Amino acid sequence: MLEVDDASLSAVVRVLDEAGFAAVVHDAPLRWDTSQRQAGVWVRVPGEDAYATVIITELAPGDRPGTWRDARGHKGADTVRGYRVGFHERPLRTRGHDYGSAAKRVHCVFLDDVVATVREWSEWESTWSVTPVLEPAARRLRRMRGLAASKLGSGSVPVDVDVDPLMLGLLDAAQVTAMHALVDELFLPGIRWRFPRDKNGTRLAARTQVLLHECAPPAHPSQKGVWLVVDGPVPRTEPRLTVRLVRAAGRSAQHRWDRTPGYWRPTGARTIELLWGVGPRANLDLIGEVTDALLAGRMLEALATCGVTIDRGTQRLLSGLPDCFGLREWTDKWVTNATDMMATAAPWRWRDAMVAKQRPHRMQNLGGFNPNRRPGLFLQLRDGRPHVTFDQSATPLVLPRVCWERDVDYDLTRLGLLTPDQIPV
Repeated sequence: MLEVDDASLSAVVRVLDEAGFAAVVHDAPLRWDTSQRQAGVWVRVPGEDAYATVIITELAPGDRPGTWRDARGHKGADTVRGYRVGFHERPLRTRGHDYGSAAKRVHCVFLDDVVATVREWSEWESTWSVTPVLEPAARRLRRMRGLAASKLGSGSVPVDVDVDPLMLGLLDAAQVTAMHALVDELFLPGIRWRFPRDKNGTRLAARTQVLLHECAPPAHPSQKGVWLVVDGPVPRTEPRLTVRLVRAAGRSAQHRWDRTPGYWRPTGARTIELLWGVGPRANLDLIGEVTDALLAGRMLEALATCGVTIDRGTQRLLSGLPDCFGLREWTDKWVTNATDMMATAAPWRWRDAMVAKQRPHRMQNLGGFNPNRRPGLFLQLRDGRPHVTFDQSATPLVLPRVCWERDVDYDLTRLGLLTPDQIPV
């Protein structure tokens, strides 16, 4: 049996104090309510109510040489009294465990290893922080030039109308009449101009569907309704758009234009400023100021200018900080996606995008995890003001991009790549 000198909490407190940590002794966190209480050493570390704790426990050799594991259920002469170091923080909502379940545990038999572990955890926030990086100006300008050329050349894109008679059977007589009226008055130049492009901005986005109007609502909100849609081209084929009837879940659609009819149908008096979100609360000067801040990486300043409040998680991601220790490996991906989203946002429009007491709607999926824990940024109204939260949720409620994203025509006009009279309205 390996002999470890001074395997006691007093020795742990002594070496941690010598290393510059303020160590105190309290009851260790309990994973189960029925667990026996045990004293432990606590050291404050960065995070939300985060501590590194050290307790004395029986250890057994691990699967690899030089590693140790909890000796629970292990009987043998190779067990030894050692230390279990745990990182405890306020658990994230979807984690499924309470504070007593450590986000990470390390087993060791030497005091030097205890100090090294606590020191590493005391610096975890700076270790996993990243610098938010925006798209380089030259690359953005090149992409915008391709997008402007694609829009200006979109007048010759064919727009087919292919209404399946079987889908008409799902509508009553009045709905069929209304659908035909909508098809007859489609504003084709606007549809060609504003249909989403690919990531390079030069081609119509393949396999993309834009929902225009719900012709027949579903019997239940969780079901699909009958929508008039515009489908993008099949990959590696000629640019061609198709108007048809399909069954779709409108609440989960990213591209949904029923709230912005000026994009696709005659609506009387239409102006570019109205499509850009210019109104009593946001004039062109404020929009230009906010856009400059977003493109310069000053996301928090831009949101505050528009009266948008954010939660702790959103603030940390937009500052390049990890949300929590347990999710630190996702920091780079989430910060990058959140920064890219904010660079194209129109926060001056967010107050009108939601209504009071409406459940939070996903603006952007940040990637990672399974469908039951999809991380994203969500928008809701709180005390009459738009409020953005970072959460992990399986909610199907999605806020259409046209409700929170900046009209790209505004950026193209500011860059001098388009003139207002070239934009179809």
